[in-house]
Amino acid sequence: MTDTELLKSLGLSEDAARVYTILVENPTDLSFEETSVKCKLPMKRAHRALEELVSKGFVKVEGNKFAAMQPKQALVGMLEKKEKELHGHLENARNVIASLQKSLEPIYLKTRAGIKAEEILEPLESLSAMELRTAQIIANAEREILIFAQRFDWYDKISEVLAQALDRGVKVRVLMLVADKTALLRAKELKQLGVQVRRCIEKSYPVRGTLVDGKELVFLIWATRKDIKKPLHFRPHYTTNDGLIKVFLDAYEKRWQEAKPLGK
Repeated sequence: MTDTELLKSLGLSEDAARVYTILVENPTDLSFEETSVKCKLPMKRAHRALEELVSKGFVKVEGNKFAAMQPKQALVGMLEKKEKELHGHLENARNVIASLQKSLEPIYLKTRAGIKAEEILEPLESLSAMELRTAQIIANAEREILIFAQRFDWYDKISEVLAQALDRGVKVRVLMLVADKTALLRAKELKQLGVQVRRCIEKSYPVRGTLVDGKELVFLIWATRKDIKKPLHFRPHYTTNDGLIKVFLDAYEKRWQEAKPLGK
C-alpha cells in the first residue's frame, strides 16, 4: 500500500492524505494557493483538505503558510485519538451490554427455564434500603426471627418493629460478634427485652443478615481481602429462594451452637 492509502486507512480523506504527503515531501511551507496548484486540486477541495489536516493535527498554520507536522508527532497524536475513541466505544458497548443483559436475561430465564430472577435474588440499592426491607419483613414475622450482626449499629432502625414482634410472641435470636463495649451494651439491652443473644466465637464472619420465618432473607456478604483494612461491602440482597435460605440457616445454626452465652 502507498503512503496515501495507509493514511486513508487511518481515517483521512483521499484529498487530505494526498495533501499531507505532498507537504511532507516539499522542502518549504506552501500557501493555500500553492497547495492547490502543487496537489492539482480545485481550490474548494484543497481548502477542505487543509482544514481536515489542521483539525487532526497533521498540519500547522504559520502566517499564511501551511506546514506538515513531523510524521512521528502527527501519527502518534492520531493513535492517541483512536485509542480514546475506541475506549469510548468500548465503554459504551459495556453499558449497552449490561443494560441489555439486565433486561433480557430475566426474560430468557423465565421463558426457557421457568425461573424468575427476582425469586432467586433481588438486589437492594444500599444499606439504607437493606435496613428498610429488614424492618418490613420483621413487621410481618409470625414465628421466628434470626439476626446475624456484628455491632448491630442499625438496631435503632428496627427496634420498634422488633419490639412489636416480641409482643406478638415471635421468638427472636440474635447472634453477634460483640466486638466492643457498645455492642455488649446493645446485646444486654436485647436480652432484657426477651431476645436470645449469643456471642459468636469467631472474630469476624463475612455474612450479615436477617431471616424471618424461614422464608424471607435479607443479607449482605462482605469483602474480606487482606489488603483492605476496612472491608468494603457488596450490594445487599433479598431472597425467598429455599436454597439460599438453607445455606444461611445452616451457617447460622452451626455458629449458634458454637457461640458463647452473653457475659461469658
